[in-house]
Amino acid sequence: MEFPNVGDRCSFKECKQLNFLPFVCSHCHDVFCEEHYQTDSHKCASFRDNVTETKTKSLSYICSDESCKDTSPIEMHCIRCKKHFCLKHRYHGCLELSNEEKTTKLKKWQIPKKQFAEAKAIVDQEITDNLKKSKNIAMANKVRLMRIKGSAVGPKNVPMNERCYFLVYPSTKMVNKHLGPSRGIYVNMTWTIGKAIDSMASILKMFNNNNVAGASRLQLYHHATGALVSKEMDTLLTKLLENSELVDGQSVILEYSDSACIDTSLYK
Repeated sequence: MEFPNVGDRCSFKECKQLNFLPFVCSHCHDVFCEEHYQTDSHKCASFRDNVTETKTKSLSYICSDESCKDTSPIEMHCIRCKKHFCLKHRYHGCLELSNEEKTTKLKKWQIPKKQFAEAKAIVDQEITDNLKKSKNIAMANKVRLMRIKGSAVGPKNVPMNERCYFLVYPSTKMVNKHLGPSRGIYVNMTWTIGKAIDSMASILKMFNNNNVAGASRLQLYHHATGALVSKEMDTLLTKLLENSELVDGQSVILEYSDSACIDTSLYK
């Protein structure tokens, strides 16, 4: 028994088979049986037209340069003008900057360059000033050293090549001021700072209780800053001289104090 109103017949001219589960071609949208639903089986004209159109379109990317008619299967847009150009004309001048743009960009790059030049000039001037200051300090130390050597006192058994000179300011607590506000003294640079202090105190006739527990200690301070030269009494003078913590011929203060810094205005 047939059911004429159920299902569809295959659209292929040579088939016309009735199908209860027909297939629809996605290109020509006709109905086909299982045997003829593929495009090759029913020689789909719509599919062939689409393929031809696609191929034609893929070969239609013509170079935008007026003197060039080359085509390309791949479209290559310029990032600026958005036009297609072949490989030969991909550098077509579109990305070149105008004179105004070049001037603006140049000015933009010149700003940090100018700032760097100004900063460099300031740093160079500071270096020059510091060098001049260092030279002046070094020269002042040399002059002071020459003056101290002329009147400095110290142990006679210290060899000349091992002598280290200081302009020593004694403690303000010192009663006997017959030696004046300061005195040039030399010590052996191979000594520890503790031994140098003992020798300076002996020459200046200052009480020295550094070996007595709980007593006020005699310590050496920089006359320029009031800072303590060294807290450790066993530190070698050679080490302090090598590290420029002390300079041969500089002014120092010998004072009873446990502070790391003292007021230098009292020593003149």
